[in-house]
Amino acid sequence: MSSGSNAFAVGSEYGVLKDVYLCRPDNFQWSDIAKEDTTANAVVRATLRDGVAFDRSAASGGFQEFIDAYESAGVSCHFAETDPALSYQVYTRDPSVMTPWGVFLCQMYRQQRRGEIAPTHRFYERLGIPVWNWATAGPIEGGDIHLIKPGVAVVGYTGQRTTEVAAKQLQTWLEAEGWECRLQRFAEHFLHLDLLYATVNERLALMCLDVLPEDFVAWVKGHGIEPVAVTYKEAMQLQCNCMSLGNDRVISSKGAKRVNEALRAEGITVLDPDLSMFTQAGGGPRCLSMALKREAI
Repeated sequence: MSSGSNAFAVGSEYGVLKDVYLCRPDNFQWSDIAKEDTTANAVVRATLRDGVAFDRSAASGGFQEFIDAYESAGVSCHFAETDPALSYQVYTRDPSVMTPWGVFLCQMYRQQRRGEIAPTHRFYERLGIPVWNWATAGPIEGGDIHLIKPGVAVVGYTGQRTTEVAAKQLQTWLEAEGWECRLQRFAEHFLHLDLLYATVNERLALMCLDVLPEDFVAWVKGHGIEPVAVTYKEAMQLQCNCMSLGNDRVISSKGAKRVNEALRAEGITVLDPDLSMFTQAGGGPRCLSMALKREAI
């Protein structure tokens, strides 16, 4: 499953992270359309209806803290070319997923985000990263795709952001590479699976046990991964969304205070930039990041 020492490849969610794909929030904003747009994510709709104001300075400062956290951990940051037509381009997790064999290019559900595939594809072309596969069966987004350990993946689907037919297409391709791949349905309200589940290291994952089905939790435990419990309320604040750096380190967010302390109690080093302008729009550290290269396990 590994590739050459200089190649971009990802075979797990927790191998030591070497390179990451980010997009600066130059054009990021909260759209007022989302208040009544039922296709917009539930988190940003609630934020707007509560009258919370977007603070561009806080967004820029928080994102710089995010970059600093990566660089302090020895991770090389690569940036997309920003496009003024794409206000949610900052969430680089969703249009693509890096695999051991090249990039999997997704198909975005919302009309406002479909154009993100263009700068995403150009980015991979610029770095010379091959396309492994390109979703054609229907919408499927990166927040629903988890390479939980080498040779084992789970693809979540709600029927909206990721459809069952598209999830099955990816499952077929992963199984053809010799991987085990579970499909997991969950409610549309939760946007993506990484609102409910995020890998920490080879033995731990953040899990919203209030919501995740018992058979899914049992399946994860069967692969040697135990839950660090996150409540429903915390999950809806993106506190279940972290990005593993490898070697028992994660990037979380400043607002996830109890969850961060629970991780530290497990011996995990937690970096916690202030990402409140992004979490209130429905995306946390994992949503804002696409791993490009991890050390093979």
